[in-house]
Amino acid sequence: MKINNSLDVARWEKLNCSCVNTSVMTEYPIHKCERCKCKEAWESVPQENFKVNDPIIDKKGVIIETKTRTIQEITLVRGHDLQDVIGWSY
Repeated sequence: MKINNSLDVARWEKLNCSCVNTSVMTEYPIHKCERCKCKEAWESVPQENFKVNDPIIDKKGVIIETKTRTIQEITLVRGHDLQDVIGWSY
């Protein structure tokens, strides 16, 4: 998988985790930890090739067939301040 707009080290990776592992109330997602939030977003990015089904639609708007294709390249959408992953597209 090729990931465009990937960084060796994003700014959020340099943050310290502010979670306190003494109870659930002091851990992410209840406790607002920026590093854990950014890490969760990064872990949601696909790292391996994946398949999608593209519908083939006729002039009337009816799906007549689906075609499967393998996605081998994605582009990340990053936040400005922390360079966190906001989304991705293929």
